[in-house]
Amino acid sequence: MSRASASVGPPVFRRGLLAPRYWPTWLGIGLLYLLAIGGHPLRRGVARLGAGLYRRLNPRRAGIIATNLRLCFPHQTEATRAQWQTTYLERHLLALLDLGRIRRARRGELTRQTEVEGQAILDRLRVEPGVILTVHSVGLEWAAAMLAETVEGSTIYKRFATNPVVDWWFGGMRTRHGTEALPRERGMGPHLRALRAGRSFFYIADEDLGAEHSVFAPFFGVEKATLPLAGKLARASRRPVYPVIGQLDEVSGHYRLRFLEPVELPAGTDREAATAINRVIEELVLDDPAQLMWSLKYFKTTPPGEADRYRG
Repeated sequence: MSRASASVGPPVFRRGLLAPRYWPTWLGIGLLYLLAIGGHPLRRGVARLGAGLYRRLNPRRAGIIATNLRLCFPHQTEATRAQWQTTYLERHLLALLDLGRIRRARRGELTRQTEVEGQAILDRLRVEPGVILTVHSVGLEWAAAMLAETVEGSTIYKRFATNPVVDWWFGGMRTRHGTEALPRERGMGPHLRALRAGRSFFYIADEDLGAEHSVFAPFFGVEKATLPLAGKLARASRRPVYPVIGQLDEVSGHYRLRFLEPVELPAGTDREAATAINRVIEELVLDDPAQLMWSLKYFKTTPPGEADRYRG
């Protein structure tokens, strides 16, 4: 989401980031750049190896993935859900290894390398800004970076507070084409003003951010804490909502942006708006369930009286 003026994003590079305690982080970044030029077969091989190790070394997170898939797809066989988990982990790790490709890409390079389903919708987005509603998919970083090459706009930026080197690196990747990346503490005011001024807002709508500003609405039949924000922003700015998901083909290493037709979210109750948002997300996910980032705790906030869904 490009913009000509200065963006708000990562901390300015400072010498303190070169302190010895950050050398392992710099080594990791260097390996990402090496993998970027090492070719897809190498990256996929590392991802497949890493996926197997991940399940053994992080059983708690693997359990979260399994719980999410069981809650959302209770009628699928256990074998199908297990295959989705395996495929998701490989894709997720492969996407992480592709971060070096994103960070070093010149403007326009990602656009040329991306398959777009719904090109007419993307063309409309470029001339008629709106709320870009997306999810935490394995192709999220690629999708955001690709859109930033040609679509002006803003997004919410969550800082990596425990590691300023990672914060600087990711922030630079997300803002280098002019995207205005603002911390969540700034609220929605700047994004609403940007929408009204003719820029888009890249909004990730699937995360469970707690009960305070959320309402419970069904997500694959399970009550989920959902922010009814996208509809409010769209109505206040009189802008359309463009659903999109970034997807990764682990065999070829190619990324795809899949657009749905722009939607008009209901202006009724917050639950009605949240339900409509979750239905859009379901439609994005059902095309290929193993694209969603199932390692997140989508159901960590529970309705009153309901037990922790991830316990046990």
